[in-house]
Amino acid sequence: MPGRCLLALACHLGLASVFAADPTSERIITCGWNAPTLGQFARDVPRMPGAVPLTGAVLTLHADSGIPDPLATAHGRADWNGLDVERSIQAMRTAASPTMTDNYLLLKANPGDIDWFDDAGWEIIVDHYRVAADIARRAGLRGLLLDAEPYTDPHRQFQYSRQAQASQHTFAEYQVMARTRGRQVMQAIAKEFPEAQLASFFLLSYLVQDHPHRGPSPVGRGDADWCLAGHAYGLLPAFVDGWLDVIPKTMTIIDGCENGYWFQSRDDFFSHAAAVRDGGEQLVSPANRDKYRNQVEIAFPIFLDAIHPSLAGEYTLQPERSDRLALLRRNLAAAIDAGDGLVWLYGEHGRWWPEATDEALWHGKDVYPTWETQLPGISAAIAETVTAAAHNQTAGHRAVTSPIDLQSPATERSDQTTERSDQTTADGDGPTDPNDGPEAPGDGQIEATVIDSVPTWESIPAEDGTVKLDNGQVHISGADRGSAMAVLQVKPDRQYMVQIQVVQQGYGLTQVDIRWRTSDGHWADKPFEVVAFPADGDPTQPRTITAIAQSPPEPHDLVVVCTASRQRNEQDAALFGNLLVGEVDSPTETSSPPSETAPSQIP
Repeated sequence: MPGRCLLALACHLGLASVFAADPTSERIITCGWNAPTLGQFARDVPRMPGAVPLTGAVLTLHADSGIPDPLATAHGRADWNGLDVERSIQAMRTAASPTMTDNYLLLKANPGDIDWFDDAGWEIIVDHYRVAADIARRAGLRGLLLDAEPYTDPHRQFQYSRQAQASQHTFAEYQVMARTRGRQVMQAIAKEFPEAQLASFFLLSYLVQDHPHRGPSPVGRGDADWCLAGHAYGLLPAFVDGWLDVIPKTMTIIDGCENGYWFQSRDDFFSHAAAVRDGGEQLVSPANRDKYRNQVEIAFPIFLDAIHPSLAGEYTLQPERSDRLALLRRNLAAAIDAGDGLVWLYGEHGRWWPEATDEALWHGKDVYPTWETQLPGISAAIAETVTAAAHNQTAGHRAVTSPIDLQSPATERSDQTTERSDQTTADGDGPTDPNDGPEAPGDGQIEATVIDSVPTWESIPAEDGTVKLDNGQVHISGADRGSAMAVLQVKPDRQYMVQIQVVQQGYGLTQVDIRWRTSDGHWADKPFEVVAFPADGDPTQPRTITAIAQSPPEPHDLVVVCTASRQRNEQDAALFGNLLVGEVDSPTETSSPPSETAPSQIP
């Protein structure tokens, strides 16, 4: 920290503005299981082990009285006004660190048990953001970092079906309320800390591409509201839209693009950055798109455990590679070049900090070796990569992200959005029979021959809802997740096309998972699994789900899992039928579903 004589001025202006770093410099921050508290950071930053190449950290808060870890329950009802945090704030104000100035205060959208229509509850949540912003400003931090992931089952703040009043309000009504709450939150933050950076592990980056668990991306789809209503974070865009409604020009939002944990190539970073910039813009209202372009930045993570050869287990990146630091250098350079200068290093089984004492929330647990011990040479590798990136930027060689074609097969969509509310069939008895709907799409690029194998249908036990099997049809209603599967005998090392039709009443996500099982019950590895969602269209009319999958080289049965999830009640229903499975006549190079613009067909 440059001279303490500036402290009096900093009290008035806000320490972040006094200690602002060069905006063109690369910022490398750390976060994870061993995130330091404000007090721990202030005490330990002068004695960090080794030549640590970091410019900041994501920090937690250990209150001296009241809730020990209050920011972990920002979306709860606890009263924060009595928190005693002055010792931590004063320690941060006097911490001597001229280099580690990019620090953010972590708060979590948990437990997430307050409905968006609960005015009294949201008054408390909004005040939590105000208190957090006040602490961050007075402690001299850059701003806040929101973790929107739910950790407190069964509550999920941004999932429509988990809201207490979901059966009383349409998804469109919840979108309006989420946007209202977003405005209230941003106003509270801006009042206390108008120069704050509001960072996140992820925002709209979680919705710009299809995901097997979260749901299909709504970007460019005519059934965008169907996608959002069934998505695990379907209310997050409206919440962010509310931020943009009232964000001051002095503030910046940072989307942390958490999907970057798993990126396998430099192109992965650049294509995702383009998707977040171009696709994310489509998820906010037209009036806010200029603000999105100008005030939303992109950051990328590096998951250090996945760089290590064994700490992440089956999630290790490219486990066949022996030079793990070369992998780190490549991904870090790509993260810097594709993003807007901020990279966050996430770690679970390692630490950058001296061993914990009672200042740390992780005191007495999860104490792991330093990252320099886990990955010898990591500090030098990071420093060298950052230096090279800065040199390239100074020399004008920094790569520029080019837009991707949102109509390409990987992300094909129609450039439309529609509004929808609860929909039922004319007689109100449930979804129409998919066998009465249109046949599968016409001639296309890929053809398959129907296999001579009769499926055996099995229901999968569910904790709630109803799953019924009837002559090759699957009816699912009122299920948070309900499934049934068809098992067919197929040949090994072949490519298969699977098509099934689905029609829905009300809300919920529908999908098909293609899996492979041996005769003695063992499942094939994840790389052989494929997840597919319905083609764009009206969910109350029959829609076709198409998937292309490669069977393993050893004998396995093909398992087609039909799933409906995130249904609110028994009035939300899905009906699957008309299953067709064919062996692809001319195998393709990819196991991805074919483009909807060039539909495929099983004759």
